[in-house]
Amino acid sequence: MIEEQNPWWISPELIRENEYYRKYQESKVKWDVTLPVSLEPYSLNFLFGPRQVGKTTGLILLIKRLLDKGYNPKSIFYFACDKLADYKELDEVLEEYDKIRKKEGIKSSVIILDEITFPKEWFRSIKYRIDVGKFSNDVLILSGSLSMKAKGEIETFPGRRGKGEVLVMFPLPFSEYVKLFGINLPTGDLKFILENYTKYIGYLPKLKEILEYYLVTGGFPNAVKDFLIKGKVSQSTEYDFISGIISDINKLRRSERFFKLTARAIIERTSSEYSFHTISKDYGVGTVKTAISYVNLMEKLYFMKVIETMDANTGLPIPRKQKKFYFIDPFIYHAFSNWTMTKPPDESKLIEAVIVSHLSRFYDINYVKSNEEVDVIVKVNGEYWGVEIKYGRVRERRKVLGKVKKFIYISKEELGDDVIPAPLFLAMLKIPIVVKNS
Repeated sequence: MIEEQNPWWISPELIRENEYYRKYQESKVKWDVTLPVSLEPYSLNFLFGPRQVGKTTGLILLIKRLLDKGYNPKSIFYFACDKLADYKELDEVLEEYDKIRKKEGIKSSVIILDEITFPKEWFRSIKYRIDVGKFSNDVLILSGSLSMKAKGEIETFPGRRGKGEVLVMFPLPFSEYVKLFGINLPTGDLKFILENYTKYIGYLPKLKEILEYYLVTGGFPNAVKDFLIKGKVSQSTEYDFISGIISDINKLRRSERFFKLTARAIIERTSSEYSFHTISKDYGVGTVKTAISYVNLMEKLYFMKVIETMDANTGLPIPRKQKKFYFIDPFIYHAFSNWTMTKPPDESKLIEAVIVSHLSRFYDINYVKSNEEVDVIVKVNGEYWGVEIKYGRVRERRKVLGKVKKFIYISKEELGDDVIPAPLFLAMLKIPIVVKNS
């Protein structure tokens, strides 16, 4: 079983027999994913992300890069743990590889354990081996079901990560998505966009068309491939996504019903501010404590982002105030809408959700509720900037609000000083696919 999962041990060229690598190479729609893991021993790296976001493909591409750099093929050990029952079977696999590398005289390895959470109490084997020094010269990369984060299992490794990183892989952002259509615009932060967007207005018609596609597919690889090849996202892609979520919910011994009701609340009230009490009372998600726990679960599964209101005069969040809740990708909205039999948000609300989720990868964000609402507050080089999302006409512009001294207005098509159409704004906003979350 070990040799089957590591065909490059026979010849580096045989990595092409790996199913994920083969599908990646054969795909008419693909993009490169570089995982900024630490490759310096000793390192314990974790890789999280929503289901079907491309984590395993990213790991296989990493192996190809290591082989191309001249790594000893047998010093690269990959194992998908989804067929293992418990930590004892995992320990047997690791013991077997230990024998192989000792026989080969390998002193340092890159050990990639994919779907590590399938074996029950998997962490017992890993922690023991770390504590007795069996991995002291190695690089470990552990990728798993999202329940690894939701169960708090990563917290069982205090002081054991060495030089490792905690990475989160997100769906493809719009600035990378447009490259699939042959558009390569310069990207940067808010200040960069504000200083340069007028140079690229000629791209607007095409960017507007591509954004319409993005609002259907989001940045999930299978949904993107479906749409660009077939013109729509297949039911099987949505079904596989939801099935995986149900599997995680069951593993965590949580209520599928409460999860669906929470999802419905977020869909129906996207872009509005409300409280956990609303989710509990209006949608039947048990008590307020129960509603909080299911929102927290969705955050730990990297499906959504909760935005707190901020005091514009102090720059501090106000946790007890009402909040805003957004899913991080249009595909999640559509898949959850079909699952919960709820109409998805309209275009303007989906656009707002995309902008909020993109900015949240790069900045700490809040919003302000005063006489008039400020959709997003971000901190840029120590300064607070307001981002107003106006899909109607931008009628009035703010000059200052407490600590917020600068405002950008995101419009549907309108152009002007500090007014940037959403397709151009998103295409020029530099957003990473993989984020360090240490």
